[in-house]
Amino acid sequence: MRIAIIENDKPDAQLLKEKTQRLLPADAGLVQIDIYADAQRFLDADEYYDLLLIDCLLPDISGVELAKTVRKTNSTSAFIFTTAYMDYAAEGYETNAMRYLLKPIEDRKLKEALDYFMKYLSQASVVELTGTERHASYAQTSEILYVEYVNRKAVVRLANRSVESYRTMKEFESILGEEFFYRTSQRFLVNFRHITRKNDKLLIMNNGERVTISGRKLTGFNQAYIRFLSRG
Repeated sequence: MRIAIIENDKPDAQLLKEKTQRLLPADAGLVQIDIYADAQRFLDADEYYDLLLIDCLLPDISGVELAKTVRKTNSTSAFIFTTAYMDYAAEGYETNAMRYLLKPIEDRKLKEALDYFMKYLSQASVVELTGTERHASYAQTSEILYVEYVNRKAVVRLANRSVESYRTMKEFESILGEEFFYRTSQRFLVNFRHITRKNDKLLIMNNGERVTISGRKLTGFNQAYIRFLSRG
């Protein structure tokens, strides 16, 4: 799991990091927590994080504006805002923020927020992609365009990033199920929800990428795809 703290006050940032490490549930596994002093440094890093702990009053742009910027290309990261002034709450909830924590942050409030985040991961059709606790990464199943087997590794293709995994394609088939996903070939496991066009044995995904269907899989795919479309 990856967590980013965007906070320009160094003592506050370090204290929040220590508290987060201590208060996360034991089943969170290996957690990487990085600190950024302002919004631009975070954006320049161009890294994906499962959870962002954002100070509302950053030196360059507001924490709420940062969250809105992130949300334009990333629909899965969770936001928790920290602030000394609750006046920002109404605007911030437009970004689907999970919590607002009033400074100085109480351990009890932070733990409640972290517990809520972990519950979100377990209940919101979220799957761990990498298959290892080291640098674990999460996404909602609906966000997965397809899984591709390339260079002896499974690679999960999302709208804004790709994630290499230690999981096998068989594992992904089992995890993702048959309702929305179909193994079109040895190479591809595709999400019906992101197909925009089909041309014989070629699928065009909604990001413009192409996925192929093997000849022996074509009939089964057509039947499964018709069932998916008929659900309305």
